[in-house]
Formats: sequence, structure tokens, C-alpha cells
Amino acid sequence: MGVLPRFEFRYCRKPGESGIVTPRIKVGETRVTGLKAELITPFVTGTKEVFETMAGLKIRRKAIYLKSNCLMYGDISGIIGLSGPTTGTCAISLPEGLAVRIIESLLGEPLGDNSARAEVNDGVGELINMIAGRAKTLLSSTTYHFDITLPTIISGKNHEFFQRKGTHCVVVVFETEHNESFTLDVAIAPR
Repeated sequence: MGVLPRFEFRYCRKPGESGIVTPRIKVGETRVTGLKAELITPFVTGTKEVFETMAGLKIRRKAIYLKSNCLMYGDISGIIGLSGPTTGTCAISLPEGLAVRIIESLLGEPLGDNSARAEVNDGVGELINMIAGRAKTLLSSTTYHFDITLPTIISGKNHEFFQRKGTHCVVVVFETEHNESFTLDVAIAPR
């Protein structure tokens, strides 16, 4: 898998808020609530690869923190289940305007008024499917391998997604080259 980046986990309510900083995560050495950085890294890698190759957007990791509530960041979220030896969920949550621009970029044309909502929903579902699929490939030869479910889309202002009790969710905040933010939530059930 190569050299993995060092993560700093922050306990915050929303992206951009300051919080309590825990020590940096070193691969294979330190755990935060049972989640190793080597488990989160393939999802971060998958997100960067999908956005750069499929949507033509350069993104950077802005922050990473342990989620303390069920509120999703954006107006539309794509969620995919993980099953097998590793179980949990992976979700991407985007502001509606960013989601529309990304899907238009994927399609190579502007969205029509009549079918825009359905196309955005399908596109966000495909984004999370590609991200989780890439992470699945990167983790396939490890003890963290998993299968993925079909994606589910939730939309609306201030929507929530509840995790199974005892499951911790790491949120990775990304920023596009146009200073627009979105999040990737990775929730893995403890073994």
C-alpha cells in the first residue's frame, strides 16, 4: 500500500470548528476509538482519485475529525453499506450546487430542468459507489476487506443519518480548487 499519510483527528461538531486535537495517528501504532488510519486512507485515496479522474476536480483534504452527531454536511448524501469482515458505511455529503456541477462534469453537459434531480441523485450514488469500490480494491488483500451494497441517496437541508450504536464515524472534509467543501464519512463497526 505504500507510505500512508499521518492523520490528525479532531473532535468537532462541524467542519471548520476548532476542537480537541488528539495525537497524530501513526499507521499500525495508535488507534482512535478502534479505527486505524490504514483503514481510512483507502477511502481518502478513492475520493481523490474519483474526483480527479472522473470529475476533473483537484481536491485536498482540509480536516479530519470524529463525528459527534448524526447531521450530514451537505444537501445531498450518497451512502453505501460495507459488509463482510469489515462492516459499516461510507458516505459522501455535498452542497447541492457542487453536486450539480460535479454531475454535469461527469455527464459532459448541463442538466435539463425536468430530469435534474434524478440525474443528480444517480450521479451522487455513482460517486459513492466508485469511492467505496476503490477502497474495496485497496483493502482487498488485508484483514479489512469488505463487500459493498447498493447506494442510498438522502437529500434535503439538515438531513441526518444514524449509525449503529457503538459505531464511530470519521469525517474527512475535502475542499475543491474553487474553495467548495464536502465531506466523506467513514463509519466502521468495532470488531
